[in-house]
Amino acid sequence: MKFFAPLTLAAAASAATLERKQEKTKNIGEFSAACIPHSVMCSYSFTVSNDPSLPVSNCEAFLAGPDRLPPVDEGKCADNSAYTWTTDRTTDGGLDFTVSFPLNSRSNITYCATLPASDFVVDDNGSVQTERYTGPTGFAATVDACFQ
Repeated sequence: MKFFAPLTLAAAASAATLERKQEKTKNIGEFSAACIPHSVMCSYSFTVSNDPSLPVSNCEAFLAGPDRLPPVDEGKCADNSAYTWTTDRTTDGGLDFTVSFPLNSRSNITYCATLPASDFVVDDNGSVQTERYTGPTGFAATVDACFQ
């Protein structure tokens, strides 16, 4: 019986730690996405956080467009290599956005957000047109949004 009490306490403590890792929301901040006029390059940049007491992770990609925001298959975050992220266009012109990180050695946890087509504009720059994001720079990516 004396052995069982510490074992129960240890199990409860590890469950609390696991629950902390499985938070339902990641806060995305400083989000920007734009293609550079008279260039073939586009950029994505944003921060990821879930705890205001910890530093944010900075994520970015600089890739060939040339005039529309391209999908990102495996974006990286410079100061947190555990994070990966993706973008993909929706059928209506919006953008599906995901951020993932390893939950354990065998699985990842993914957070999703869909940015509506109305948040993207195409600028006419004379001989070229370039796309850019004009929506909110901060939004939530959630586990639940991955299943909608």
